Amino acid sequence: MERKRILVTGVLGFIGSFFAKYLLEKGNYEIIGIGRNSDQRKFKRIEPIKDNPNFSLVFKDLAKDDLSDLMDGIDMVIHFASKTFVNHSIRDPQPFIQSNVVGTFRLLEEARRYKPKLFLQFSTDEILGSILRGSYKENAKWNPSNPYSATKAAADALTIAYHNTYGLNTIITRTENNYGPYQHPQKALPTFCRSALEGKPLPVYGDGKHKRMWLHVNDTCRAVELLMQKGKIGEIYHIAGEQELENIELAKIVLKVLGKPENQIKLVPDFNIRRGHDRRYALNVEKLKSLGWEPKYNLKEGLKETIFWYRDNPNWF
Repeated sequence: MERKRILVTGVLGFIGSFFAKYLLEKGNYEIIGIGRNSDQRKFKRIEPIKDNPNFSLVFKDLAKDDLSDLMDGIDMVIHFASKTFVNHSIRDPQPFIQSNVVGTFRLLEEARRYKPKLFLQFSTDEILGSILRGSYKENAKWNPSNPYSATKAAADALTIAYHNTYGLNTIITRTENNYGPYQHPQKALPTFCRSALEGKPLPVYGDGKHKRMWLHVNDTCRAVELLMQKGKIGEIYHIAGEQELENIELAKIVLKVLGKPENQIKLVPDFNIRRGHDRRYALNVEKLKSLGWEPKYNLKEGLKETIFWYRDNPNWF
């Protein structure tokens, strides 16, 4: 079987790197990974594949660098590259506009030129805003609450426009909070693990009652590959495990797994840190499940496995 040539942006990021490793294990893909030559820690994520003959790493800043010929001979583009820290976007939105909006626009322009079989825009539940009960379907109204989610909504809108105007073969995915090894140390789960291991208070925003759905990164990668094969062009698909926790519950799980006292939690006022802090996100995944996808990871066991990974790999912090 001829290998498909897949362009993966954000290949040094948490999900992008996991996805590249996941596809290469399948044996019938060639991965051209695009990443920014910035934080050296990120290279640990691709250590297992850096010498794989079917993997090549190209350093590009999508918002600034020359992208010409990047998609020559490419079958599919999986666009993970994105700035994602909500707190940072509130302090300074400009880098998020450059990365998430301008970067996506420039990539779409190259796709318009080369017409790959698929341009998959990887997006977030955050563009839909908070929902206190039930879950959002793919056609729900957008209501971004911060500059990060607004820039992702803009990138999605551009992707839809390029499908409608230029006939580009696009699919958009929205996912929930992912977890797994090699996540950025400032994200919630690694932060909780590091604080617990160091005997420091686990910082939980607000009253700790904000709810999030959680999904193992492997299940996300399985969903994206399925959509590469069976997804309908021009559609949006939600990727979610429908397993949710209050933030304070997540902190308590970390402490319990690591054998630490439950009183090692500190509630942090969030008004000046994360204004517009959405109370709850939730995605309906009936559409994806109709294609045959189900999450493999039980949240309790998946979290336990991941927490132990951070315990056993303290150098990642």
